[in-house]
Amino acid sequence: MIEGLNQEAWDLWVNYRKKIGKSIKPVSEHAAMVKLSRFGEQQMAVVQQSIENSWQGLFELKIQKKLGERPKKTTEQVAADNEWFLRQQEMAIKAWEKLEPNAYNRLKLCDALWARYTIDPGIDTPEQLEWLKGVIALNLRDAEAADVLGDPSLRAMVWCFFGKKGIDRLKARA
Repeated sequence: MIEGLNQEAWDLWVNYRKKIGKSIKPVSEHAAMVKLSRFGEQQMAVVQQSIENSWQGLFELKIQKKLGERPKKTTEQVAADNEWFLRQQEMAIKAWEKLEPNAYNRLKLCDALWARYTIDPGIDTPEQLEWLKGVIALNLRDAEAADVLGDPSLRAMVWCFFGKKGIDRLKARA
């Protein structure tokens, strides 16, 4: 007998494996018992999870998040995220200053920043995208509508942030 093994969980696991036609072989029985015993107090839950998911093995419990639930960040993580966001804004400002200061070039930089936010999203991404939407709106007012409509990436950005209404407004100005 293996120390710490929940016999009820083990029996349930053995019966399940028999019912699915995958009986535990004598050569691997000891290893499976040791593996199950290592789950400690969670042995029954581990077996039930494997049965519910029709798994043939025993795995650590998978914590399922509720739809829309986000993990809580520590204050250090939030501070690091805020610092990262401020650095990104500073980099964007420096890049803007290097380009010819016109609305079209600033929109191209907004497009690049939008790509960065969507490729590597974080918990603060919705707030960052809201800030970016405001910057895009300011620059769209000053940009040549025909130039924006003629650039597929800027056109897609306008569509994603402002929908058909944003495209229609640009077309009316072009």
